[in-house]
Amino acid sequence: MRINLLSFLDPRIYGGGGEMISRRVFEVGLQRGHDIRIVSVRPRSREMHERPHLSLLIDVFNFGHTLRSLGAWRAFGQRFLEDAITIAPFVHLTNAYVDVCNLPYLPCNGKRRGLCPAKPGLSVLNRLTINDWGNECFATRTLVKKLYEQSVLNVYLSPLHRRVTETLLDIKDMPPSYILRPLIDTKRFRNLGIERDIDYLFVGVIGEAKGLDAMRERFRDKDIYFIGRCASGVKLDFGHHLGHVSYEQVPYFMNRARNFVFMPRWPEPQGRVVAEASLCGCSIIGNENVGALSFDMELSSPDSYLGVEEEFWQTIERLI
Repeated sequence: MRINLLSFLDPRIYGGGGEMISRRVFEVGLQRGHDIRIVSVRPRSREMHERPHLSLLIDVFNFGHTLRSLGAWRAFGQRFLEDAITIAPFVHLTNAYVDVCNLPYLPCNGKRRGLCPAKPGLSVLNRLTINDWGNECFATRTLVKKLYEQSVLNVYLSPLHRRVTETLLDIKDMPPSYILRPLIDTKRFRNLGIERDIDYLFVGVIGEAKGLDAMRERFRDKDIYFIGRCASGVKLDFGHHLGHVSYEQVPYFMNRARNFVFMPRWPEPQGRVVAEASLCGCSIIGNENVGALSFDMELSSPDSYLGVEEEFWQTIERLI
């Protein structure tokens, strides 16, 4: 198939959690013989098929929230997206909530009622960055609804991710959906059977949305280790901060930990680190906001992650 893959960030260049998923989807699609062209904002690329069999839209509104990034001013144009979803059937995959919310980390937790509860408190600088001077929820925009209403398939990262997204959209008749299981290298993330000398471990961005307040309340006096960068303005005042650790080293620390802690404030779309830690033999201390924990599968079993990419592409190929 000729496929146009539209993504705000080119997953071949950027390496965030969402882009890791997008890149793997792209790579396996190529392996299966599809002619896929990536159309992106950062860096700008418009090398696309004029007559694609299918368009694959992934996080098309995933702009940064700083003036340096130019925020929402540097984006796919509305007319461009309108044309992209009319020239061919399209599949819509979201790695977070960027296509239903234009604020970081979903401040309302998916429980908004009409107006956005966070926008009235935004500064002029924040307003300028998101190019939004109203108080309406981003999910009420016509183009946003079209991306979900008119797709042949909406792809989510967990049952929790789907439930929260569809609640925000409040669309009566949604198209079919597909839950993409975690894409994990089970040869890298596995139980090594080594001594576990860390009581509690957290891996990820250290900040409010990722549950810093809940962790402080519960683990202030415990032997907890943190791996990752601190969010802007955050000072870690408890535990042991190991700072940034390369992705290749993370399984070693997970194998040293008895318990992996993940207690986010926002409804984490998937929380791949929870699945990775489970595979490494950690006991999970989580909450109802962890997407990975909403799956009906054994997270610690390598068999749960077999054939994920192939199953996804087989589902796509049956659509056309």
